[in-house]
Amino acid sequence: MSVYEERMERIRAAIALEPVDKVPVISGAAAFAATAVGVKMSDYLNDMELNCTVNIKATDMMGNIDGVQASLSSPEGLPTIWLSKIRVPGRELPDNELWQVLEEELVTQDDYDVILEGGFGPWYEKFMKERLDDPISRMKPLVAYGATANQRFKEAGYPVIKGASLLTPFEMLCGGRSLATFLVDDLLEIPEKVEQVFAEIHRFNMERYEKQFRSPAKPMGAWVGGWRGTPETLSPQMFERFSWKYYRELVQLAIDYDVIPILHLDACWNNGLHYFRDLPEKKCIMALDGKTDIFKAKEAVGDRMCIMGDVPAEMLAFGKKEDVYDYVTNLIQKVGPTGYMVCSGCDIPFNGVLENVQMMSKAADDAACR
Repeated sequence: MSVYEERMERIRAAIALEPVDKVPVISGAAAFAATAVGVKMSDYLNDMELNCTVNIKATDMMGNIDGVQASLSSPEGLPTIWLSKIRVPGRELPDNELWQVLEEELVTQDDYDVILEGGFGPWYEKFMKERLDDPISRMKPLVAYGATANQRFKEAGYPVIKGASLLTPFEMLCGGRSLATFLVDDLLEIPEKVEQVFAEIHRFNMERYEKQFRSPAKPMGAWVGGWRGTPETLSPQMFERFSWKYYRELVQLAIDYDVIPILHLDACWNNGLHYFRDLPEKKCIMALDGKTDIFKAKEAVGDRMCIMGDVPAEMLAFGKKEDVYDYVTNLIQKVGPTGYMVCSGCDIPFNGVLENVQMMSKAADDAACR
């Protein structure tokens, strides 16, 4: 069995809640890869071959890593899912700064009428070109190199577990409308119209995601994003009405096509962990970012799905390596070893310390030896 096959088997066993010889460690390196390797951020983002090379080298540097969440790192796809502008190093920012998302009210209530009259697809295409400077065209180098990057990671021995991002209507419009405006002016003032718009967006998204899952380039797994439409932000009634029902359908779509739903849960989901018991068992990965209580998550759904995370960004950037090691060891003992994968909470931060990051894999290796 090759190293790649061994790691893939370990990852799939963790997802299926089966015993593992070692708790898998998954990398969410993103921009951290460039800083770890010492490559200028603007160069890293402008050359996808270099981007992939840097990502593989950074993964090697992190220790005994079992898989990665993505083979390429770029902010160019963010406008297409958050309906927001971005600032990029070497373009709007100095060469070695981290990219930024600019959240402002780019979508108006008048746009809702246009969507309801002509459909979301035509509006979306026009919005991308006229208000977001055509990010779909800017993504072409990333898309074109994607298959090559995945193959290079496979040859290096690393499974790529995430190859798509699925979004609810709430998450998309929340970025384009801006949070406060969306919650107050839309969800509270015109909820029926919002639901009609959501239906149009969700229909469009389900069709394009299904098309992607039917293609030869079907990903192993897909993020199902949960960032703003959370039980912390919304009341139970609003959460069920405007967020959860769409989220659940996206998860089921992925499962129907044998794509692993990676429930990318940023922010605090403590008040809604029980909802995830309704999802098919042993099919999903619950990925936490350090804000949700991972021990409560284990208690709530640990018998039904794999939990991944949740080493906090602040610990990887500012903590001591001994603290990271102890934190991960505790997670392996109390959340794992079955049905658990070590990972950073969301992405490894841009200013993460390599020695701290290495402690994630060292803790998993040492636990396996006991």
